[in-house]
Amino acid sequence: MKKLVVLIAALAGLVVAASAQAHPLGNFTVNTFSRVQVAGDRVYVRYVLDLAEIPTFQAGRIDARAYARRIAAGTRLTVDGRPARLVPLRQALAHPKGAGGLKTTRLEVILGGPRIDGAARLGYRDQNYRSRIGWHEIVVGASTKSESDELRSYPKDLLSSPLAERSAAATVSPTADAPPALTHGSALQAPDRVADSGFASLIARDHLGAGFVALSLLLAMFWGAAHALSPGHGKSIVAAYLVGSRGTARHALFLGLTVNQVGAGLWFLLRVEAAPRADLRPLR
Repeated sequence: MKKLVVLIAALAGLVVAASAQAHPLGNFTVNTFSRVQVAGDRVYVRYVLDLAEIPTFQAGRIDARAYARRIAAGTRLTVDGRPARLVPLRQALAHPKGAGGLKTTRLEVILGGPRIDGAARLGYRDQNYRSRIGWHEIVVGASTKSESDELRSYPKDLLSSPLAERSAAATVSPTADAPPALTHGSALQAPDRVADSGFASLIARDHLGAGFVALSLLLAMFWGAAHALSPGHGKSIVAAYLVGSRGTARHALFLGLTVNQVGAGLWFLLRVEAAPRADLRPLR
């Protein structure tokens, strides 16, 4: 119950606090990055997973090793057309600060592939989190530039249409490059993407008093009713029909629950109960 209250308060902070800039791509996004490279005569994949605030909250405690195994199982590598296995070698996990007192997640995983004797044609496909919206990027080569700096800095001009790269193919050869390494320390936390505000600091509390919770519910009811009266969704038309067709308090409450606007339902209920019966004429 406590977690639910904290999540509701945090969500309010994400929406209402205009000065609290949360994850650049949105609080529900799951973002992935893969760098396929050859170091010496072995193929490696440096994989980065960036979870925004809500997926991080939903995931709860994250087991980095378990996630690394799951990520490896969701990738597909071929060498000259033949399937090759990728195995997790190392992983690093951090939880950078997010909006509303929530955390985000940055997980880096080094996957090891097969060895190659000479020039080889690689095919790589990332099938992880295919149903989740977000930034999905793949580059080939140790020195190839990443558009997002490996999910550290998302280009502002591409936020409305983020990359959706799920596969890549290239011809590679053995190199003198060193194996890919993990990021450590403060660098793993990624740049602070949140400019916190006074409102966010109010809701980022470990202990919420009964008065604060009651005030939050009253505000939610008020804004729910206000939203129901605003243009869009057809709620105003439905409300007018409810009043004109002599709707009962039960009908009003059912309507409010149906459109997921409890505050609006309560407002309709009060409006119907307070209106004189003579005024409840059907609309023509």
